[in-house]
Amino acid sequence: MKPKFPPSVAEQPTLPCPPLGRKSSPLSRKLRFYVHEWLLIPLSEWYTYLRGIPQQPAIYYLPFGYILKSAPRLREEEGLAMNLARAMGVPAPRFISFGEPPPSYIAKHPLATPSLLMTQVPGIELSLLNDDEVDFEVVRSDLLSILASMRRFASPWGDAVCGMDGGHLYGPLVPGSPLPPCANESAFYDTLRIIGNLPNVPQGAEACLETAERFFALPRHAIVFTHGDLLRHNIMVGEDGHISGIIDWESAAWLPEYWEISVTTVFKGYRWGQFMDKKVASDAYAAEVEGHRAMFSLLGDSLSIL
Repeated sequence: MKPKFPPSVAEQPTLPCPPLGRKSSPLSRKLRFYVHEWLLIPLSEWYTYLRGIPQQPAIYYLPFGYILKSAPRLREEEGLAMNLARAMGVPAPRFISFGEPPPSYIAKHPLATPSLLMTQVPGIELSLLNDDEVDFEVVRSDLLSILASMRRFASPWGDAVCGMDGGHLYGPLVPGSPLPPCANESAFYDTLRIIGNLPNVPQGAEACLETAERFFALPRHAIVFTHGDLLRHNIMVGEDGHISGIIDWESAAWLPEYWEISVTTVFKGYRWGQFMDKKVASDAYAAEVEGHRAMFSLLGDSLSIL
């Protein structure tokens, strides 16, 4: 099954998925953690001080266009997703190495976190620009091209709704994250019903339940590689106004085709969500957007963003 959006995908042959890459060994992750922690982080502190670069939480800028990201919930799959996206033609950072603190180190340093070394994407976050500084038609055109590139490739996991590696789904807007992989879209919705204890809903939520059930009953969708958090702060824009990179692939997964659009709209009235729904997708997923919002209101307590 091919996705109905963007329309250009239907006219092109479906391609086999590029190699996914393999996770590194526990020993490799341990050794790379020490390199990151004892060499690269001090180097970043020295480098940013000399260059006058403002420091950011969890981000360590390095010479020669590299960045080290360090955060509690960081997983190597985020890096593998970046490289998969690059293989699909998406302007994403290049993942280099992943470090994970061993239990013995965490026992002495409880605040130690995993770290991921990658290349830096040029440009500025779209969220840092005012609307009058952005050519949204250019952004729209670039997003259509990027999404078309990602959606040309078949999932190596068939109909499964799952993480990029065939495992659990992660992300702040994934209900019950980490969510176990589901055999298909119907099984995915069955799992969501269990998480939300549906059809048992609080008084006054019956209309949302009805909308959600209509959503679950829609015809099945293509399963496509999905960024999962395609908001303004994860889109980099160059001086020419074009998208120069897509960052933060922690929520990347194989999901129903509407998810990339509808997940940006769950907060009704959010202008970027309206742009994604109305301008980028041209209302292709109007029923799915309505249903996703209803589902979000019923399952909101299970989201890690809250």
